[in-house]
Amino acid sequence: MTSVNTDDFAPEVRNAAWWSGDSRLAANGRAADAILVKQGKKEPPDLSEVEEVQMGKVMEPTIARLFQDKHKIELKDADYVLSHKTEPWLKSHFDYISANGRILVECKNYNAGVMSKFDEETNMVPVPDMYQLIHEAACHNVDEIYLAVLFGGQKFRTYHFTISQEMKDELIKAMAKLWAIVVSNAEPQASDVESTKLIWPTSSEEVATATGAVEQACVVLQEYKARIKQLETEAEKVEVAIREYMGAKGSLVSVDGKTLVTWRNSKPSMKFSSELFKQAMPDVYQKFVVEVNGSRRFLLK
Repeated sequence: MTSVNTDDFAPEVRNAAWWSGDSRLAANGRAADAILVKQGKKEPPDLSEVEEVQMGKVMEPTIARLFQDKHKIELKDADYVLSHKTEPWLKSHFDYISANGRILVECKNYNAGVMSKFDEETNMVPVPDMYQLIHEAACHNVDEIYLAVLFGGQKFRTYHFTISQEMKDELIKAMAKLWAIVVSNAEPQASDVESTKLIWPTSSEEVATATGAVEQACVVLQEYKARIKQLETEAEKVEVAIREYMGAKGSLVSVDGKTLVTWRNSKPSMKFSSELFKQAMPDVYQKFVVEVNGSRRFLLK
């Protein structure tokens, strides 16, 4: 067992294995994001200033105490990293483990809006959470795991699972295919438009000939974009009417006091002005001007 420190989250460490957070991304249909980060083709997200993430860490001890009170199971801090016993590329951090070392507890601090996706009575949790639980159970070689969730700081719920070897094997098999793409530096299947830009950043002079299905997809996309443009035009008209009604007022509320719209100035920030720098020190400015590749433009004809 290795104690967690800041080095555990360094890019070279995160990118050298497949973590439970990567399995969550895969379950969300965003495997390409995880793969491209590990291949060095995409910058990892900076979560240091994301309040929801930071508050999740702050609330972990509280959620653990709530769990102990509810289930009468003594917990120990599981602030360490483990690799799967036969698949060393599969790694995970953990939150808490029972005093007897047999039951893991994963703590979450979610907003109240996602509570409808969970059901304590039927033990239903979203697929990404389930992937994370199976991943952690596989790496720690345990069969029992709880998901303990505090919703909106008010409602506490727990979900208990027995993770079978078959469930672990299925997850490992699926994640192994994604890890193989990472280590071979192959192209992942694109998950969104942004990932296509990262996978294929430059174009060649070759011409692709469309199949009937692809040609029909172009027609459908043209129709969708026309409908989106029409809806955007209608939405702008409605928004302009609301803005005109508000004028300089910063918020709009309903008769019963519910906030409907806010329209306020963001906080002032400091920004580097390249234009002012160019005017003040043109010779120095020129030394830092470099040529960059033009981005690919996707245009329907």
